[in-house]
Parts: sequence; C-alpha cells; structure tokens
Amino acid sequence: MSKTTILLDGRGGGLARGTPGRKRAFVVVLAGDRMGEMFPLEGGRVTIGRGLKADVRINDEGISRTHAVVEYRDGEYVLLDAGSTNGTYANGERIDEHVLVEGDKIQIGASSVLKFTFHDELDEDFQRTLYESALRDRVTGVFNRSYFNNRLESDVAFALRHGKPLALVMIDLDHFKRVNDTYGHPAGDALLREFAARVHATTRSEDVFARYGGEEFALICRDVDARKALFAAERILGVITKEPFSVGDAELEITASLGVADLGQLPQPSADQLVRAADAALYRAKAEGRARIVVFDPNADPTRLV
Repeated sequence: MSKTTILLDGRGGGLARGTPGRKRAFVVVLAGDRMGEMFPLEGGRVTIGRGLKADVRINDEGISRTHAVVEYRDGEYVLLDAGSTNGTYANGERIDEHVLVEGDKIQIGASSVLKFTFHDELDEDFQRTLYESALRDRVTGVFNRSYFNNRLESDVAFALRHGKPLALVMIDLDHFKRVNDTYGHPAGDALLREFAARVHATTRSEDVFARYGGEEFALICRDVDARKALFAAERILGVITKEPFSVGDAELEITASLGVADLGQLPQPSADQLVRAADAALYRAKAEGRARIVVFDPNADPTRLV
C-alpha cells in the first residue's frame, strides 16, 4: 500500500495553518448527516461517532457513540474500528485497522461516507467554499433542498432514537407569482433574497433553514415541539409583515402562509410523514385565507387553525 508523505510541524498531526507548504489532514463528509463539512484531524487522536463527546459527531442510524478512531502514528494516519456495533469500512471493506491514504472512503452507519484527504491553507479555503456552495441555493444563499432532505432524515432518526422533540415549519410566500409577472424574475429573485435574509436572522444556529422550492421554504426546529415551533413561525410571520419589501422602485407588502408539524404527534413518525403533515397544514392555511399559521393536528380533519 502506498503511503502519503506530508510536511508536518512535529506536533502529532496538529499542523500549523498559515505556514507555506504545510498540509493538514481532514475527513470530509461526502454523504449523510453534516454532508459537505470538513473536520481537521488534530491532536494525534480523533474520535468519530454520534456521542456528545465525539470529535467528529454524526447523527446516523447504525453509528455507535464512539464508532471509529483516527490515530496519528509515525507519520501515518490509521483508522481503527472502536468496537462499533455495525462495523467500520474503508473503500468498501470492513476493517479493524487501516492505514489511510489520500482519497480513502470511510463508511459508517446507514448512509454516512467520509473522505480522507490533505489540504494546505489555500486548498482548505477553496474546498470549504466548494463544498459550501454545493449545499446552498443559488438565488438566496440558504441551504438547498438536497441538503434539507439529508438533514431532515438524519434529525428524524436522531429524535426517534433518543426520544427528542422535532418540529418542521413550512413557509410559502402568498401570491408570489404576481411579483414575477408584474416586475420580472430578477425582481422576484431579489425579493426572495431579502425574505431569506430576514427569516434567517430570526432562526437559532442549531436549526436548519432551507429553500424547499420556488417560493417555498422550510425550517427544521431541533429539540422543539409544536408549541415552541409555533413561536418560531410567529417570529417569521412578524419579520415578513413588519415592513414592505423593496422591489426596484416599488415597496411591496408581502404575506406568507405557514404550516407547523410536530414529529411526536404523527401516528407513523418519519421524515416523509413530517413533511406531508407540515405541507397539509400549510395548504390549510392558504385555503383559510393565507397570511396565517396552521398547526397540524392528527385528531382533526386534518389540521386545526391557530
């Protein structure tokens, strides 16, 4: 097996950022929870798992609390299985211990794939920008639907495994087609950007705000039930309606319809059912006159109006 030679600073894999020619080792999440994120392998020993103390923490079905370890030994990075329930795989083969080389794929859990790689400072900045752009919506800069789907599956699995609450807010701008038809698509895009910026400013750092499609957006509210998610929805509605949106020379009053769903209230909880429930609440909001919030209620037909 070939070895990868890198210029180290002699501190057990803790490589100095900002030093010309120095390369640092990373694992990059290619698929699964935290897709696109880069984690430096520093300090000589890095743990990977779903536990709170893991250095690289990934929420995924089948990942143990401490699933795998990467150790720096004599100029090499060595991947070790940490007694995981479902095993650690390198390039498709189950391993107990494996010397990592550039480009190796590490598979853990149900759907998580990490890539082992080296980057110098310029590479690191470029790769971060590249991975980040792949996760972002081109128009608004918030997360895109692909990233949303990936994170929702992961967050639902984590919530069900640990008995944690999880809620979803779906948001749709009312009569947005009129903006495009009257002022043109560039103006519509500018409105979407301002809308996304306003909403993003109201969200918690642990939540995930994404463009779901067209003028529809979604907010994953972690560790939150329907009651607290309703507060988030009310804040969103407030920042939309508090002042007009600038579209060219025009000032437009915009409203939105919002649907809220609570994973814990679903008869058959899953990511797909959570989206269906939030969508059902959203469309009920539109049917009831728009510019309002509806919370999904499985005991009603099918939602109740807030």
